[in-house]
Formats: sequence, structure tokens, C-alpha cells
Amino acid sequence: MKFRFMQWDLGSKLIFIATCLAIASFFFKWLDIGVAAENGFLQGGVFFIVCFIYPFIKVVREKKMSKLIAYVFALVAIILTMMYVSSKTVDFFGQTIRGAAAGPYLFLAACGLLSFGIFRRKN
Repeated sequence: MKFRFMQWDLGSKLIFIATCLAIASFFFKWLDIGVAAENGFLQGGVFFIVCFIYPFIKVVREKKMSKLIAYVFALVAIILTMMYVSSKTVDFFGQTIRGAAAGPYLFLAACGLLSFGIFRRKN
């Protein structure tokens, strides 16, 4: 199997870049509450990458992709990320503390890019 990035359509390139961006987000802080900070690996965010596997494999293998299935995975990734961010927001003595750091927001951007890549991909 050859890696032919330059021959891919725009959608395939965006899916590939989105997956790389999602993986990179795990190295950023996912939790930062001042006294504690953890990256995506320690926070379990790394399991969200499962939602990127189907579109990524179809792009790398240059196979036909079901856009419906790919959209479902992208939507699940967005929902999981939003749930994660919401779970890290707490009220503490009347003040709202947001513990989610840059990592989940970068992952969320990667999910948006993934969705746009699915939209632009030609089968």
C-alpha cells in the first residue's frame, strides 16, 4: 500500500489532517485546575480517537466510505467531547470553575474538520 497524499481529494486530505490534529490534542493539557494538570492520555480522552478510525482507514486504504456511518462517528466524537468539557465545569462556592484546558477544544476543532472532510470527500 502506497501513501499517495498528493493524489487524494480535498475531503480525504482534511480527514487525514483532522485525525493527526486529534492525536496531537492528546499531548495538550485536557485538565488544568491550577494545582493539577493532565494531558489527554491521562484523562482518558485518547479513547475518543476510536471515532476517527473508520474514516481514517477508508481514506488511507482509498476505499469507498459510507458518509452516514462516518457522520455518526463524527457526531459521537463531538458529543463525547462536549460531555467531557461539561463534566469538568463545576460550581465552587458560587463561582463557576472550568477545568477543561486546550486539549478538548483542539479535539473538538478536529471533529469539526473531520465532519467537513467527510462532506467534501468524493467516493
